[in-house]
Amino acid sequence: MRRPKPSAARRLLPVLAALCLTAWATAFFLIRAQPGANDVRISTLMVLPSLTPTETVTPTLPPTLTATVTMTATTAPTDTPVPTFLPTLSERVLEIAVVMPGVYVPPTLTPFPPGMILLPAPPNPVEPLPDATDTAPPFFGWYSFESDYPTIRYAPPWTPRLSQFASRGQYHRTEGAYDTANFMFEGEGLRVRYVAAQNMGTFEIVVDGAVLDTIDAYADELRFPVTDVYYVGGGTHRLELRGIGQKNNASEGYVIGLDTIQVFRGDAQTLILPPPVITNTSTPEPQPAARIELVGAPPTLQPTGTPIPPRVLTAEVVIAYDENGNRTVDPAEGVAGISVRVVEVNTNRVIASGFTDERGYVSFEVVTDAPAQIVVPYFGKTWTVQRGGNSAAPAYTVLLTPGNQPGLIP
Repeated sequence: MRRPKPSAARRLLPVLAALCLTAWATAFFLIRAQPGANDVRISTLMVLPSLTPTETVTPTLPPTLTATVTMTATTAPTDTPVPTFLPTLSERVLEIAVVMPGVYVPPTLTPFPPGMILLPAPPNPVEPLPDATDTAPPFFGWYSFESDYPTIRYAPPWTPRLSQFASRGQYHRTEGAYDTANFMFEGEGLRVRYVAAQNMGTFEIVVDGAVLDTIDAYADELRFPVTDVYYVGGGTHRLELRGIGQKNNASEGYVIGLDTIQVFRGDAQTLILPPPVITNTSTPEPQPAARIELVGAPPTLQPTGTPIPPRVLTAEVVIAYDENGNRTVDPAEGVAGISVRVVEVNTNRVIASGFTDERGYVSFEVVTDAPAQIVVPYFGKTWTVQRGGNSAAPAYTVLLTPGNQPGLIP
């Protein structure tokens, strides 16, 4: 039996199937080839005509490569600090000063340098004391200033008296009920040796305008007692002995007598720390602040030095032969023609000079802001010019020992 010839549509179907298989095989091999990063992929869409509906196979894309970043640990430099806060012009920096009333910050102790001697009060003097008349200033330790010391000012003048029981055999006295004696000194401690007798009155010891003690100088016989040791603080002070117009009921008069003034001045290795004075005034207790932390405060102001203004310094110098040995400058005992100079201590510059007249007297008045000294080159005498508040000019006396006087002193 003869088979009929297939139609044209049936002959075309195998051809189309072969073409589709060839196209899919080519696409599969192209995808598996994994082109490089520089290759350009061009998507191609092929549309095959189909006369009959067929199942369409969905292509599965191969997995794509994913780039993974690997972190490598590196050592950062440690000697360069990294700032945590860098203010710029666009940022505002706010500083807050916190004031906390009632909050008490206890003081901290400051260690003293090695070798420092701490005393609660000036030590008691052990007599006999060094005589300031025989020593050039500055004075350290206990020193005795006799009643005829040149810088002691009596108003009106007191009368010198001799006594074998007095210091150096001499003291000064006055019968005025309100007479005074003034003395400028530098130191922390003070003691006065005065005269007690049947005709003595009452006087006050005043330092820098404050009354330290009132002394009743009456005694049944002549004595030379001493006062207590007064602590007056460091620096330059003004001592005044003044009568107050009073006396003991048993006294016969208002006489006041001064034997010697004793002064203590500590050196650079001595510091006097008196005990604190206990008062009965009540002070409010500070209330504790709850959860307050001080994060900032105003800067601490540092002290600045204030230059000493220039001052007018006045001084008097008397040079004389003590022919009669009474330790007082009498008429016709002055030595004329002795050179006296005023020099600055820091620079040794001469700021004033002069010669004594026939009375042995010369005076100076200079304006300076530096410490100054009076120098008598011929006799090797020097004195530091005092800067006290006394209005009277300090006097410095050179008493020459009686002996063979030279005919001419250059």
